[in-house]
Amino acid sequence: MNKRQRSHRSLRAAILLTLLLACTAQPRAVDRQLLEGAWTDNGPSFAFVIGDSTVLYEFDMRERPYSLAGDTLVVDLGPDLGVQRKRIVALTPDSLVLQDGAAAQPTTFRRME
Repeated sequence: MNKRQRSHRSLRAAILLTLLLACTAQPRAVDRQLLEGAWTDNGPSFAFVIGDSTVLYEFDMRERPYSLAGDTLVVDLGPDLGVQRKRIVALTPDSLVLQDGAAAQPTTFRRME
């Protein structure tokens, strides 16, 4: 392989890598209206209720402010628990899949009626 062929191969590899990173690094926009509602992890009651700007957790029945950073749900749990970040892996009218950075497996929630 001559110098010119190596140069073209390196250029193609760089372009391919750039395109791949551009495609995978773009966070998806999340439909806030679809996100809102009561969600359960198959327990007898809701795990949390997502409103317009707050999340109500069943474990302490307190509303916590949240924001969306791309496809990540960012919830301020207060000074004792800190900020929680969960990536929204999938969102449909009936299910919500969240991935916590520390957890190996995503958690699936279903919408409560």
